[in-house]
Amino acid sequence: MPELAVASRLYAVLAVSGPVVLTAFGIGGGDLPWFCSSESPYLPEGPYALGSVPAEALFLGVLLLPVVVAGLVSYGSRRAVLSAALVTGAVLVLGLLVSGPDPCTGQIRTASSPWPLLICYPLAVGALLLAARHPLPTRRYGFAPWAAVLPAAWGALCDRPVSAFDERSFTVFFDVAPGSSGDVPQWLCAALQWFTQADRIGLPVTLVALAAIAHATGLSRWIGATVAAVLLLFPVLDVFLLDELLLVRSHLPLAALLVVWTARPARLEVGPGSLARMRTVAVTAVVVLCALWLVVSSYGPSR
Repeated sequence: MPELAVASRLYAVLAVSGPVVLTAFGIGGGDLPWFCSSESPYLPEGPYALGSVPAEALFLGVLLLPVVVAGLVSYGSRRAVLSAALVTGAVLVLGLLVSGPDPCTGQIRTASSPWPLLICYPLAVGALLLAARHPLPTRRYGFAPWAAVLPAAWGALCDRPVSAFDERSFTVFFDVAPGSSGDVPQWLCAALQWFTQADRIGLPVTLVALAAIAHATGLSRWIGATVAAVLLLFPVLDVFLLDELLLVRSHLPLAALLVVWTARPARLEVGPGSLARMRTVAVTAVVVLCALWLVVSSYGPSR
């Protein structure tokens, strides 16, 4: 049944994205090794750069697993789907084995378990085992969705503060704050703070994985356009609310451009002047112009 094959693959990608999505909304972060459990308002909640190789491997595994699963199940074969289930189980086992000190205090956490992984990953394995019973025709897909992973993950990989308790270096935490204009609504400032934390946690990577599996399984192409629009919200808020334009996340417009390029129709049976082709060209043009404007403005003088 094609519907069951598509649904099981989509549910698997959504399930492995669960830990990142939950922590982006402030749920379960204190139970993961790379999150700060301190209640100090001066310490951000995003992922921390850790000195432990196993903890770093677990962070990268949780961050990139949605893309890996989406890439494996996109090819439709039973062997690829079972490989995705095996990789998910390996990251789950690693999460159960890795334990470390709180990155803010340096103290070992007591009675802490990575419950976001324990809930989401078994559900993903179950969906993958179901998908393995309903293979899809093997097809080749473009390189664009996988190329979008690097710019989407740039914030999570490069915007991670070091451990606060490390006495070998003086650590200063910079929290992104809106400009000095007093007419900025409070809800808009809160939205900027949320998008900043979500970028550090890796939410853009899960959005790229969702767009990739939607394209691979033949779902609505508007999913890719919606994902690109959400990715553009991150730098748009930076441009309008930050005094320092150098802080604009110019890597996310590139990810949005690659997502839209993936979502374009590969072949149209209608003529070149059709409404479908004009719509695709219009969406691509808007994303390209926004991306160019945001990148150029990020190197302009600060206000």
